[in-house]
Amino acid sequence: MFSMIIAKDSAAGRTHEDDDPVTAEYDVYVTPASAEQMYLLQYPVRARHQPYNERHGARPTEMRIKPQAGFIEMDVQLNTSANFNKFQGLVWGDAMRKAQAAGNATYGAAAGFAPAGAPKGRGRGAGGVGGEASSMEAIDSNLSRFNDSLNRNIVYTKQTLGGQIVQDETGNPNYMLGAFRGNELHLTRLDGIVQMRPQFHNVDAVVHQETAARRSEAADERKPAQAMALAQTYKDNRDIDNLEGLRAKNLLLLAQEEKWTKFNYFDEDEPESFEAYHERLFVPETESAAHLKSTLTNEAYLDAISAPRIDPSGRKKKRPLTKKQMTAIEQAEDDVEVRQPDDDAADAVQ
Repeated sequence: MFSMIIAKDSAAGRTHEDDDPVTAEYDVYVTPASAEQMYLLQYPVRARHQPYNERHGARPTEMRIKPQAGFIEMDVQLNTSANFNKFQGLVWGDAMRKAQAAGNATYGAAAGFAPAGAPKGRGRGAGGVGGEASSMEAIDSNLSRFNDSLNRNIVYTKQTLGGQIVQDETGNPNYMLGAFRGNELHLTRLDGIVQMRPQFHNVDAVVHQETAARRSEAADERKPAQAMALAQTYKDNRDIDNLEGLRAKNLLLLAQEEKWTKFNYFDEDEPESFEAYHERLFVPETESAAHLKSTLTNEAYLDAISAPRIDPSGRKKKRPLTKKQMTAIEQAEDDVEVRQPDDDAADAVQ
């Protein structure tokens, strides 16, 4: 626990008696470390006055995480009675069902950019013209009975948001979440930040569905090529010099292999959310909280919070002058000041 003083910058209407008056004082507490993870979810493409919650008709229905690969996704239910394309909802619903049957409900970086496999139960040539015509006929039939299609859950009626967790690393700032209670400010360390953006798995599913028949027909011929590709990839990984490139490859491989861990989502107005807020974001016993004491000097503190100086020209940083050099410079300046009147007198004589 330590104290924080907030002062008001009174440039306008400043008085001589009090140039910078104190407007508030807070006792600051840092919550103890917990095994639970705390993430800040940001929505850069969503208006602030339209949050994802029950009151605005956009309540998330499912949240999931890949903790090792560092990806989070969230599904939000859409309103099918306004501004909803029913035909595309059926098309995407059909594509997502086939993708799930093939074990590829997730695409993009969270899936390691892995290609979707051929759906189970599709025979040779099933994705041809006849299969597409049959699928379109089923979609047209379901479109005429749209309410019944909704009840059978064959319409794609959700929006998926997702992003990669930006965790604490050396050189990056550490963020904390603050909660006020009276004259107390309680800070909780964040384990990461995620920018949640729309994920178009439904569109990817349609694209992969269109090429599933060709992959299925060429499966026998592709097996030796796959083995060669894996061997070549292994060789490339051994010879790679770029550490960041190797790290990215390992991350995509991990994302491809790791399974989703699902969460139970509670809306912000539900009792469970209020309980978690009071239990997780506040120090329970403030009277017995230990006082925080800094072990840094003022100079060490400035060095700790300052970014390292980088000269873009690439020139080496000059070493500071030694005490002996500073003394020599001061003596030279004193000699110049002493000789200056003689120089002026000589000029006057001339």
